Amino acid sequence: MTDHTSSPSDASADADADRAEPTANESAAGADGPITVLQVEPDARSAELLEAFAARLTDRIRVRSVGRVAEAVDAVEGGVEVDGERVGVDCVVTEQRLPDGGGVDLAERLRGADRGLPVVFHTTCPREEREAAAFGAGADAYFEKGADRGRFDAILNRIRALVDEGRERGKGAERAAASTPRASGSPGETLRSEE
Repeated sequence: MTDHTSSPSDASADADADRAEPTANESAAGADGPITVLQVEPDARSAELLEAFAARLTDRIRVRSVGRVAEAVDAVEGGVEVDGERVGVDCVVTEQRLPDGGGVDLAERLRGADRGLPVVFHTTCPREEREAAAFGAGADAYFEKGADRGRFDAILNRIRALVDEGRERGKGAERAAASTPRASGSPGETLRSEE
């Protein structure tokens, strides 16, 4: 099993930090901005657990759930509704066994579409070959299901780390692109004549 856990004191400190209000200088998609998680879980009771722990432990992570691969692909492409508005998905948490495929199928489809979207498995499939298949398909983390708070702390901490890391990489790429001079008339540039 590949649980990425931290000590309980770290988890509660992280949860307290998540509840802090962002400063005026922090953007909504910044390192401390909200994180939208799409959970792909066919069992309604299991889906409710992650949603409940996220709501209780952090104000930063919002979980929306679907039960099938097809619904997940649609949600990743079109976004999900949060507080009356459509927002993009920042991370996918999936069960391995789904009615119309599997978590590995979903991870492969997301990676095939060249999305840098983090994919975390939270599953009842503890066998090593299933875990290896998930990582082979591009998973970023793999957790066996359990109802203890420590497990949910670990999942939420891993989601937060993956999304924050991706956002920082994105900012670095944007800064690099903005600071790279382009030759006059290069693709994407509109030339205007001075009259």
